[in-house]
Amino acid sequence: MSDAGILVSILGLQIRVDIRPSDVVEKWMTGKGIKVKVMEDVPALIDTGASVTSIDADILRQLGYPPIGITKLSTPSDSVETAVYMVRLIIPSRIAPGFPPAMPRIVIDNIRAVAVQLGNQPYKELLGRDVLSKMVLIYNGPQALITLGY
Repeated sequence: MSDAGILVSILGLQIRVDIRPSDVVEKWMTGKGIKVKVMEDVPALIDTGASVTSIDADILRQLGYPPIGITKLSTPSDSVETAVYMVRLIIPSRIAPGFPPAMPRIVIDNIRAVAVQLGNQPYKELLGRDVLSKMVLIYNGPQALITLGY
């Protein structure tokens, strides 16, 4: 994680994040001569009902490295096997509109993200309790404002 005392406030439950390989995977890729890719400004939904962080499978494939394994994912309607990737999340995205580039970001490394099909949803990532448990989340309902702190 990055510097202590970082606060990020957003309107609504959606935030833009950057997704990149975890530090360990990035070092492995560099050692193998594989170009490290970053997915910037990915729309994410803060999902307190999700126990794990999920990212659209197409986004994870575009990062260009193999999954670390397979897991069983339970949904309200089914149970499916899906790929698991190790990622680093940067919250909010370094290019998110409305956030000054010099503002400190929350950086969470070594997140086990599961691949899901989010289809036509307006977001491509669900930030689950595995990530949210590393922060303080304050929801101000009357102002539709969420503050994430670390």
